[in-house]
Amino acid sequence: MSWIAINSRSGVSESFVSLRTVDQKRMLPRGSLPVNVLSIDDLDRVLNEAPELSFGDGEKETLLVEGYYPNKFGIWATHKVYRITYNVNGSKERIIAKIMTRECGIKEIRLLSDLCERSNVPRPLHFLYDKDLECERFSDVKGILFMSYVKNQCHFEEYLRRWCVGEIKSLELKSLSESIFDIWAAGVKHNDLKGEHLLFTGKEWFIIDFEKSEPFVGKEDVKDELAVLIGDSTVYLDRFMAYSKMDFEGAIKERYERFLDNLLPLFDFDSGINRYISAFETSIQNKELKYNYSTLKVR
Repeated sequence: MSWIAINSRSGVSESFVSLRTVDQKRMLPRGSLPVNVLSIDDLDRVLNEAPELSFGDGEKETLLVEGYYPNKFGIWATHKVYRITYNVNGSKERIIAKIMTRECGIKEIRLLSDLCERSNVPRPLHFLYDKDLECERFSDVKGILFMSYVKNQCHFEEYLRRWCVGEIKSLELKSLSESIFDIWAAGVKHNDLKGEHLLFTGKEWFIIDFEKSEPFVGKEDVKDELAVLIGDSTVYLDRFMAYSKMDFEGAIKERYERFLDNLLPLFDFDSGINRYISAFETSIQNKELKYNYSTLKVR
C-alpha cells in the first residue's frame, strides 16, 4: 500500500517505526502544524473543538494517521503529506483529513464544493488553517482539509492489475467514464488523473485530489488526462509483473487488451502524439507491454 500507518488508537505503528529516519521525515510536515501528529488526543481535540466541524452528533475520535510512502510499483509517488481518518461515534460516517498548503486547501475546497452535487467526489467539510502561525513566520505552514471519507475497495491501478490476473471477473467502467465526464463538463481538468486518484467503492468510481487541477479546455486535455491515467496504471502493472516474475503473455495480455478495448471507446480516445504517452513509454520495461501501450488508439 502507498499509505503507511503512522499512529492509531493503539499507538505508533510498527510500519512507521521500522522506516528509516529520512523516510519518516519525508512523511511529516516540518514544524508547521498546531498539532502534534503523534498525539491522538490532540487530533481528537482539534476535530471536536473546531466550531466549523460541529456537524452531526457524537464525539469524534481519530482512528488512524497515515503517511505517504512511495510503493515499488508506481513512479509518480512524490507527495510529502499525511492524512487522518476520523470516526464519528454513534454513526457510520468517517472523515478524512488531508494536510496541504493554504493555497491548495482553498483551491480544493472550492472545487469540491462546486463538484460534489453533480460528481462522485468527496464532500468537503472545512479547511482549518492557523493564520497566526503564518504571521509568526513559521516556515512551510500547512492547514487541514476535512472531507467525507470514500470507502474504496481499490484504486484504478490496482483494478487493472486485479483484472489482468483474473481476480476481477467483470469490468465496471461506466461509472468511471461518467465521473470523469462530469468534472470535464464542470470545466475542470484534473491534471493529475493517475490511477490512485480514482477509487472504486465496489459499485461506483470516485475522483479525489484536485490540488493540481486547471480549467478544462477540450480535446487535448482529454488526451492528457487519459494518457496519464492509462500510462501510470500500465507502469504499475509492468512493475508488478517484474516483481512477481510474470511474463506479459497469454491471459494477462488478452485481458489487458480487453480492458483497453472496453475503456478507450468510452472517451473516443486516439492518443496521437502526446507528451505523456512518450514519458510513460520510457518507463515500461516489458517489450510486449510497451508495444501495446505505445500503439493506443481507438480504431
